Amino acid sequence: MGPIRPVCPIPSRTVLSLVLAAACCLGAEARVRLRVRDGDTGRSLAGVKVKLGESVLVTGADGGCVVPAVAGTRLVLTASAEGFYTATDTIAVTAADERSVFRLYGTKPRTAIGFVKDGSTGKRLARALVRVKGETATARSDSTGMYAIPFPPGDRELLASLPGFRGFPRRLSVRAGDTLSVDLPLYDTALAVGEVAGRVEVQGFGAAIGASVTIEGTRLGTASNRNGDYIITGIPAGRRRLIFTYAGCKKAMRVVNVSAWKILTLNVQLERRPPGSGY
Repeated sequence: MGPIRPVCPIPSRTVLSLVLAAACCLGAEARVRLRVRDGDTGRSLAGVKVKLGESVLVTGADGGCVVPAVAGTRLVLTASAEGFYTATDTIAVTAADERSVFRLYGTKPRTAIGFVKDGSTGKRLARALVRVKGETATARSDSTGMYAIPFPPGDRELLASLPGFRGFPRRLSVRAGDTLSVDLPLYDTALAVGEVAGRVEVQGFGAAIGASVTIEGTRLGTASNRNGDYIITGIPAGRRRLIFTYAGCKKAMRVVNVSAWKILTLNVQLERRPPGSGY
């Protein structure tokens, strides 16, 4: 008989993973810890009815409930609450103790309002068609170039069009009951222009609110919003230098290649400068 070789112990975490995997294969009992949140604000929603087949559960004060399940299956859940759109989602139960977040959106109308303009001249454009991507509702700008259009919950894209002109989509993210003011620039299709968009942050501090972003050699520029986001549109295609300035930070410059009718994403982190120093 040869020498007895020691057997290496299997880590307990690995054993647990193997047990859970086996449980899924065998269709063992499982549970889904569900948390329902307001899709606009992120707050937990209590008193939401969660329906699974003929069974109805109600979320507690923390917006949570535990749904019984069988590992390796899929659950079709429907959640409803007063003042919110009813939503249905499918959850794959891949573990004995699954966790999932369900988001409901308020039924109060969301509206985008603004002007459709010639991005080169600033002239307001009448009869432009405005629509939300993926939705059937449309609106047209009036004689002053103004439009107003309602849209469903969630992140959406707003588009404007007019014969002889072309533009760029605008992303919408508006809470229930709110109205978003957004102008939609259009450009002559004979032009070769692009767009640069992104976020400006201060290293270690987060969003840079009101940072100046300009295109060197042009009159194009903007300021970042409360989230640090910025958009510059109608940039002539080619190699361009962007200049970022913000109080208390060093000036930053980035060289990019702008392509015609393309959107380039450029995020920048600014470095704080020592007190009393210049850019």
